[in-house]
Amino acid sequence: MTTSQVDQKRAQIKLKHDLEPFRNAIVGAYGVLTWEKQYYAGIVFGAISFLYLLLWYLDLSFITLFSLLTLLAFFMDFVLPMVSRLVCSGGKWDGEQEAKFEEVCGQLYNIKSRIGEWYDYLFKERKPTLVVIVISLGLLILAWIGAIINNLLLMYCATVLVALWPGLNEKDVFKSMIQKASKIVNDKIQYGKKKLQ
Repeated sequence: MTTSQVDQKRAQIKLKHDLEPFRNAIVGAYGVLTWEKQYYAGIVFGAISFLYLLLWYLDLSFITLFSLLTLLAFFMDFVLPMVSRLVCSGGKWDGEQEAKFEEVCGQLYNIKSRIGEWYDYLFKERKPTLVVIVISLGLLILAWIGAIINNLLLMYCATVLVALWPGLNEKDVFKSMIQKASKIVNDKIQYGKKKLQ
């Protein structure tokens, strides 16, 4: 193993150790987000829709919403490991769950390392003026979209997309859509070639 591979393995083991108190919740959430059962997609969509409907109904100010969400995050960080240990004792933890936990930790490490690589690529390897111009244009476009479309609706759509993405990938929905689209395009090309002959 090279030095970078050893460092990667060490960082992945550290991440797994840091997430150890949340392992039952992580494995459960992974099963729901990857749609181990058919109805999980509906549960995810319904829960997100209910939360955003509640946010819309309450019409909280930004400061209040930020404070409540931060309070909820701190509460979950404190309570989740205790409840997880009480509900799921260590004796119920088997090899299959450990394999899922390691897979999730590996995926989280890959996401973390990709974000780091993109950060290094954008801000350390590229010319800063080009990066500033591109990011500024991107943020201006986002601000323009945010001025036209309701922000809560945009956040709802983004949250639904992010929450359903793992399940869509796991069920190969995108692969089947790409295959259907490429079949249609190929049929049109073949039809055009026959028409030209």
